[in-house]
Amino acid sequence: MRQLNRARLECLGVTTIATKLDVTMPANRRAALPAALRWFWVGSLATLAFTVLVAYVEYRMGFSRFHYNPLTGDRYQDLMEFMPVYRLLHSAAFFDGIGESRVAYPPFGAVLYALIYATGHPVAFYLGTATAWVAVCIWGIRRALIRQGVGAVAAALFPLTLTLTSFPLAGLLQRGNLELYVWIFAATGTWLFFRGKPDEAAVFWGLAAAMKLYPVLFLALLLPCRRWRAFAVGLGTFVGVSVASMAWLGPSIQIAWHGALRNIFGYQGRRAGEWTLHELMANHTAYHLAKFAAAAAGAPVAKLAIGYYLCGAAVLALAFFGKLWRMPVGNQLLALTAFMVGFPPVSYFYTLVQLYAPCLVLLFVAVWAERVGVKIKGLWYTTLLFVPLFSSFMLFTFPRVFLFGGLVQGLLLVVLFLCAIQYRFEVPELAAA
Repeated sequence: MRQLNRARLECLGVTTIATKLDVTMPANRRAALPAALRWFWVGSLATLAFTVLVAYVEYRMGFSRFHYNPLTGDRYQDLMEFMPVYRLLHSAAFFDGIGESRVAYPPFGAVLYALIYATGHPVAFYLGTATAWVAVCIWGIRRALIRQGVGAVAAALFPLTLTLTSFPLAGLLQRGNLELYVWIFAATGTWLFFRGKPDEAAVFWGLAAAMKLYPVLFLALLLPCRRWRAFAVGLGTFVGVSVASMAWLGPSIQIAWHGALRNIFGYQGRRAGEWTLHELMANHTAYHLAKFAAAAAGAPVAKLAIGYYLCGAAVLALAFFGKLWRMPVGNQLLALTAFMVGFPPVSYFYTLVQLYAPCLVLLFVAVWAERVGVKIKGLWYTTLLFVPLFSSFMLFTFPRVFLFGGLVQGLLLVVLFLCAIQYRFEVPELAAA
């Protein structure tokens, strides 16, 4: 069975991980965290400490540069906002919303909201799901670290402290955003993919895409290894679940289709056209960078959207089929995820939780490289980019010098995407084993 799993993984291009399936460090060789994880850990803790220090100094000086703080707003705002709207469920009025409140999610996302509200305790259900998911993730990372020779205490403290210091996760839970479930489906699909189960992975990626469209990009991971059936399964899941969701939302598939599209792109267009402090700080989209470039060149910003989408699609296609196609799967995962969270015109800080999966892949590649004594060009630099991305955007916001967290993190996502194209993140000795 282990031979079969290894062969399936090698077919997927995950040769490094396939090789390490058969290696577990003996108990008498347990050690502290490898250098790569220690630096990442120290950097995360130091960034949090510096953020707190800056906030305290500004508070003591009697002024603040922040006019928006997501952790002091209404708790679970994104989760509870639509409860009045759901009284109109199964009618055309549901898609008209109430006032400014409209469900701007694809049909399956709207259905998931209905399921959460149907529990009668939406906040408790949401927090229960989040707690269970985070606990499973911590346990899984701890188990993987122990298999790589890390002592039990260090293996537990590493994911636990990173969870407690991670701003995207804290912001996600504070807002109660549905991104939690997108993350669960997408990350589960990625885990199944690395376990050599492409069909099952495609189902979860299809569910994530039916909830928020952009995770459909993960299905591209199936193309270089020619998993055509899995790719079809993923697309079929996406389409089938979307159609079934529209039929359930009602009052007809046609009305639900047009209503969902109107709300999604209406919300995107409204937010993308704003220049508020909220958008510049919390929205890390590359679209803001394009808007500044267009304004500097004297081009009409109002007509930027179509060109932006076309250029983005062209860049991704050229990068993936021109270079990423022949690169390790870790590079493909990193590039697609960075593009997914950085390209949409509206992508707030909590969407950065999607970066945890490629970050962990790179960290474990660093662990294996250190063990066999090889250096991988660009690996440390790339992994350290995740430290500011997982930090609070307020740390990089100084309006008086025209510096905003969203712009900084958007630029970091572009650099992360370029790193995925430039460097090969694999261990040569293990990949050839």
